[in-house]
Amino acid sequence: MLASLLVLLAAAPPTAGPALSLPAMVDRMQKNYDQAKDFRARFSQRYTTTAFNRTKVSTGELSFKKPGLMRWDYDKPEAKMFLSTGQVLWLYEPEDKQAFKQDLKKSQLPAALAFLMGKGKLTDEFEISAATGITYGNPGEIKLSLKPKQAQASYKSIYFIVDPKTFFVAESVLVDAQGNVNDIRFSDLKVNTKIDAKVFRWTPPSGVRVIDTANVK
Repeated sequence: MLASLLVLLAAAPPTAGPALSLPAMVDRMQKNYDQAKDFRARFSQRYTTTAFNRTKVSTGELSFKKPGLMRWDYDKPEAKMFLSTGQVLWLYEPEDKQAFKQDLKKSQLPAALAFLMGKGKLTDEFEISAATGITYGNPGEIKLSLKPKQAQASYKSIYFIVDPKTFFVAESVLVDAQGNVNDIRFSDLKVNTKIDAKVFRWTPPSGVRVIDTANVK
């Protein structure tokens, strides 16, 4: 469940200047997310299952607020919600009247997501290089490959597609151990809008079945 949440966002006032080295670009990215107290955006997600050669397209809105608050509201093809309170991760499926609950204290968020939520540095967790031979992103965007310094069972490859004017990430791509691809593109980002913390408070509605994943064998 956590691997599918991997994200980064795009936008900020454009700046002009000479071409930067890769370490300088990564440093700019890090500073952008370090200085962002909250942000929200639209997203479009393409999840491709290689075994069946099928792609599911989903859309919605997301919100992040430091420290550790995150919410994804899917509107298509069906409504669902991912929510992190900082202690608990929820997946709510209103059509099925069920919610899955996971204790974040007993699990570890993917390092790239933890970076987005204000924890740690990319260069502490990843070897970062220019990505070649990939078709993700738009012409002119910067394409980066992130290789974890410690092998991860939940994913094989991560790519960040970076806006060369803003040094925010416009698209994130995660390839898991089975070759499935979770490709998320972001738009209409708004940074530091003082999102109310109550956005990240949620109680399962009456009649919703709650499944604690710690008890699922």
